[in-house]
Amino acid sequence: MRRSHASFGILLLLVVGCFPTFDERNAFWTLTETYGTTSGGGDVGDGQAAAEAEAEFRRTMTVTFNNNHETAQVDASFAAWVYSSSVHSADQQDALLRGGFVQLTRAVELGTAFTLLPGTFVFAGAGLAGALPVRLACPLTETGQGLAISEAITLITPDVLLLFSQPPVSCDSVAFVFGNAIAGSPIVTGPVTSTGGSKTLAQVDVYECMPLRPGLFLKLGGGARAPNEYFEGENVRFDFNEFPDAQGNYAIVTIST
Repeated sequence: MRRSHASFGILLLLVVGCFPTFDERNAFWTLTETYGTTSGGGDVGDGQAAAEAEAEFRRTMTVTFNNNHETAQVDASFAAWVYSSSVHSADQQDALLRGGFVQLTRAVELGTAFTLLPGTFVFAGAGLAGALPVRLACPLTETGQGLAISEAITLITPDVLLLFSQPPVSCDSVAFVFGNAIAGSPIVTGPVTSTGGSKTLAQVDVYECMPLRPGLFLKLGGGARAPNEYFEGENVRFDFNEFPDAQGNYAIVTIST
């Protein structure tokens, strides 16, 4: 069974945590007013100006979440952001705003792994750093046949995307939870171990632990990408499995065109 979501507006659940202040101002013009920065180039005709106004920042990508655990629901949060240093014009920032991103007006700490400075564009959910709540129903309860439950998000390719439950301070921080579907809430079925309901950042197969660098990152430039990198426009899939792979991972990440 598959459910697709093109924006945060379709998902109404909230996550617990701090709520950052967002500002949908055009940050490029804010910087221009503050520092007197101007863009180079000569005059352009109306046609060229209109084309630039509609220019996209980057191609879109789709992030899919699959719950393959027949008898448990999955609960987590999903965050994605673009650093202000990646944006070079007002048109690019307008494209991000049209694409569902908003701008932070104060610094937000995501555990000890990330500090998002003012001006960072986050994909606008209600949680910490704009995180979107992800809840995947129990396949057996939802379908009666144990078929995987899927959710999909389409967004402009960000610099970083992160699946997490607890703000990451170590690889023992919780990445997602297999919950009690009968109770309808993310009740942990055991301690944070390989047999418990809470699965750690270390149990997402491509996350880095030494140094702590959870998440997936945009690959810039040529050459082969690392397992935790994606090229612009590539798609990402998280599979949450009832049983671990040989390395003890319960969440498997697949990156594809």
